[in-house]
Amino acid sequence: MPNELILRPIYADTDAEGVVYYAVYLEWMEKGRTETIRDTGYTVADFKNEGIIFAVRRAEIDYHASARYDELILMRTKVVEIKGATITFEHEIINKKTEQLLVGGKILLVALKSESLKPIRIPEKLIKALHII
Repeated sequence: MPNELILRPIYADTDAEGVVYYAVYLEWMEKGRTETIRDTGYTVADFKNEGIIFAVRRAEIDYHASARYDELILMRTKVVEIKGATITFEHEIINKKTEQLLVGGKILLVALKSESLKPIRIPEKLIKALHII
């Protein structure tokens, strides 16, 4: 089941025309991933305390239309694949009023040992909590 967040762009998210700056969508996706993990009962900080960090390996983003200042935005985030040391999240950023898809994307994270920055398998407890197995 996807995690859903309601966002409302603030002035700092936009350009002079009130259009959300393209890189802000990456920040929103980060919030979606963080909350998706939090919904499992764990936090990203919990894994960091265990010596595991998650780094973005690939970001694929399709821009369809612009979000604008003060609009209500619905962001859906779900895990679509876990394979070895990687976890893939899919994001949909939607205008809540019109239901128009604004931005879609996939982000591939890799789990790393924080000391060596070497890849490590996604922790089994996270896989189970995400109901992937």
